[in-house]
Amino acid sequence: MQAFTSYELAGTAIFALILVFIAYRIIRSMPKMAGNIAAFRRRTLVWTQVALVLTVLQLNFKAGDWRFAIILGLIVLFTGSIWWAARSYDLRRPAEPEPDTSAPKSE
Repeated sequence: MQAFTSYELAGTAIFALILVFIAYRIIRSMPKMAGNIAAFRRRTLVWTQVALVLTVLQLNFKAGDWRFAIILGLIVLFTGSIWWAARSYDLRRPAEPEPDTSAPKSE
């Protein structure tokens, strides 16, 4: 296994900081999202699963080199954190009131 150079560590740290900033912006904008948060949750869950599968495949087929696996792992954490935040937001959000069907409709 090769040792990481300082440039690789700095690049990984910069990439992680960029992902943290993007995730923070997305999570903070969730209350303003128009539309259904459930669809957003499904999309982020799919991307989390795709990134996780790619990470596991890369770890299995590229023995001894962790560089790309670390980047894929950061993407798994990024998409997973957004999915988790969307799920938490959806669970905390008050339920939408159902339309009252007992009152007669005026036509």
